[in-house]
Amino acid sequence: MTDPDDTETPPGLKKADLLLLLPFVWQLGFAPWANDVEWRPVGLPFGMVWQMAGIVFATAVLALRFMLDRKLEDAA
Repeated sequence: MTDPDDTETPPGLKKADLLLLLPFVWQLGFAPWANDVEWRPVGLPFGMVWQMAGIVFATAVLALRFMLDRKLEDAA
């Protein structure tokens, strides 16, 4: 039987969880700006390049969040 006081993670959000909002801000907050850009890097529409960069950005944010979670786990 487990002790209720012996939980692995505290309930609620951590400050590091706020990092997960950044990809949403990237996609939703800057979409109107990205749609108005006429520049075509490597012949692709800027919106497509923006989406691909967003995937890389979201992956980096998730990796950072994972590393912070691991560091917190090791400290406990």
